[in-house]
Amino acid sequence: MSLLSTIWSTWIVNILDILIVYYIFYRLLLIIKGTRSLQIVIGLLILIFITLIAKDILHLQTVAWLLGKFWIGAVVILAVVFNDEIRLVLAKLGARFSTLHYSHSSKDKNFGFLSEISEASIEMSKAKIGGLIVLEKEMGLQNYSETGIVIDAKISQELILSIFNTKAPIHDGAIIIKDERLHSAGCVLPLSSTIENKHLGTRHRAGLGLSSITDSVIVIVSEENGNISIAYEGKIEVIEPEKLLDKLNYCYSKKVEL
Repeated sequence: MSLLSTIWSTWIVNILDILIVYYIFYRLLLIIKGTRSLQIVIGLLILIFITLIAKDILHLQTVAWLLGKFWIGAVVILAVVFNDEIRLVLAKLGARFSTLHYSHSSKDKNFGFLSEISEASIEMSKAKIGGLIVLEKEMGLQNYSETGIVIDAKISQELILSIFNTKAPIHDGAIIIKDERLHSAGCVLPLSSTIENKHLGTRHRAGLGLSSITDSVIVIVSEENGNISIAYEGKIEVIEPEKLLDKLNYCYSKKVEL
């Protein structure tokens, strides 16, 4: 037992500790990769380096004192700067262990209401009618659904087309699908400010913005060229009409990954 205890305390615990820290930093880097947050992290690392040099090497007492005061409030500063990233991680963590909406058997299931969404999107694409359809998954979207008008109706192709009709007063907003029902319409979504393609319109920016902070699936129909795109997990992809339903089934059934 003493040998096993020694091995555990000397090797296994330390290796496990390193692996856990590595995994945490790895996931954090994946989240902030390609965003302005990465530049902030680099800036903080530079400040840490300067603090160590000023305190332990050059012995600059005034500089070290000022930087020490800064690090006292660093937790609050980081919470403000990384508000979206922290919220996304915590939401994914909670959704990972949630069983409210999905079971393991739903992985390859064809959801009937997705067919209505797919057909409506294809019809809007042909007519070059802009559309923005949000499918809520584990992470709640109440903050965004409250910006629109609650409808709470069964999903149908005709209803979706009527909402996005250019003469409808709420056609510019997004519709939010919740629990396989059309929950609300005319909703306002957060716009992404970190997109590489500056030519993307407001609907695409909104789809990217919401998909980067939630696990929702967003269907975007362009009124300029009729292209159908899906925004999911902070990425956007143009989808061929004949592949839209399969892509929706895949994204909607996909489990949350940490």
